[in-house]
Amino acid sequence: MIYADYNGSTPCLPEVADLMCELLCETYGNPSNKASLFSRRARGYIDQARSQVATAIGANEDELIFSSGSTEACNQAILGVMQRSLKRRPRILLSAVEHPAVCQPAEACAEAGADLHYVDVDSQGRLDLDQLKDLLREPTALVCVMAANNETGVIQDLKPVVDLAQQAGALVFSDMTQMLGKRAFDVHMEGVDFACFSAHKCYGPKGVGALYKRRGLALPALIRGGGQENGLRSGTENVPGIAAFGLAADLAAREVQSRSARLSRFSQQLERQLKSRLPGCIVQGEGAERLGGTSMLSLPGIRGNWISHLGDLVVSGGSSCASLQEKPSHVLMAMGNDEEVAKRSVRISLGRPSTEVELRQIIQRLIEAAQRIL
Repeated sequence: MIYADYNGSTPCLPEVADLMCELLCETYGNPSNKASLFSRRARGYIDQARSQVATAIGANEDELIFSSGSTEACNQAILGVMQRSLKRRPRILLSAVEHPAVCQPAEACAEAGADLHYVDVDSQGRLDLDQLKDLLREPTALVCVMAANNETGVIQDLKPVVDLAQQAGALVFSDMTQMLGKRAFDVHMEGVDFACFSAHKCYGPKGVGALYKRRGLALPALIRGGGQENGLRSGTENVPGIAAFGLAADLAAREVQSRSARLSRFSQQLERQLKSRLPGCIVQGEGAERLGGTSMLSLPGIRGNWISHLGDLVVSGGSSCASLQEKPSHVLMAMGNDEEVAKRSVRISLGRPSTEVELRQIIQRLIEAAQRIL
C-alpha cells in the first residue's frame, strides 16, 4: 500500500509519538491544580508547546487558544465574531473554495439571520478581488479566505484581502491548516485577525489544534466551564496532545524550506509525466501558485471513477471531510469544472515520508488506471 493522502492526515513522527506516550504514562497531573508538583509539570509542557507553536506561526504566546483541531477553531472564530455582531445583522464573506469547517458554521450563522455571501474564484482557484471589493461596500463583520486550498494546493495572496477588509472595517479569518510545515509564513506579516491550525496535518496527533486570535481582539468562549485557556476554551487540557503538537510544529518550522523544495520537485515530476502520458490530463490550479506536494488531477472523458481503479494506492477525491457525503468537489465546481469532472478527479498529496520509488509507482498506477477506463 502506498499512502498519497497527506493533505488528509499525516502520521505522527516517531519523536512526537514517543513524547505523547511518555506523558500519557508519567505526566498525568491536572495542569489547573497549581498546588501539585504533578500539575505544575503538566502545565510546563503546555507552556512550552504554546511557545513552540507561536514561534512556528509568528504569533505571540498569548494569541494562541489550544483546541481539538482546526474545525473547532473555525467554529470559535466564526460563531464568536457573529455573536459579537448580533445587535445588527452581521455580514460574512467567504471565498467559494473554503473547507466545510468554515462553510458550515457560516451557513449556520446565515440560518440564524446573518447576511452570507460567497466570493468567486477564477478557473485557477484565485480569489476575485474586484468582487470582494464590491461586496465590502456594505458593512461587513468577517471575511474568510483560506491561505492554501486543501484540494488543489492553490495559495491565496492574503495581503490584498487584508488591506481591503481593513479599509472596510472587517476582520479577516484564514484557514491556515495546510500551511504549517509546507510553506514559511508569519501570521503577523500576513495581517490576519484569526487563523486555525491542526496538529495532524503537520505530523502530530489527531484531536488537537489551535486558534490564533490577534492580540487585543475580544472573542466569546465557545466551550464554557472551568475557564481554561484564559477563559476562552474550558475543559481539562489534553497535555500529551498539546505537547506533541508543540514538538511537531517546532520540527515543521525547522524543516519547512527543505520539505517545501522536495515536495515541489516531486509534484512537478508527477504532473509532467502524467500530462505527457495522458493527453488531456488537467492539473487543477496549474496556473496559480501552489503548495508543493499537492496535485489535483482531472481527466475529461474518463468513463469511471479513477479512485476505484487505483487498488492499494491511498488517495482522495478532494476534502476528506466532504468525501463522507460523496458529493462532487465544491472547490472544483467553483473553479468552473462540470460535475462529472469534479466527481472523477483525484488528489495526490505527498508528504515527508514520500520517496522517489513511491513517486514512480504512483505515476505508473495512475496511468494504468486511467488507461483502463478511458
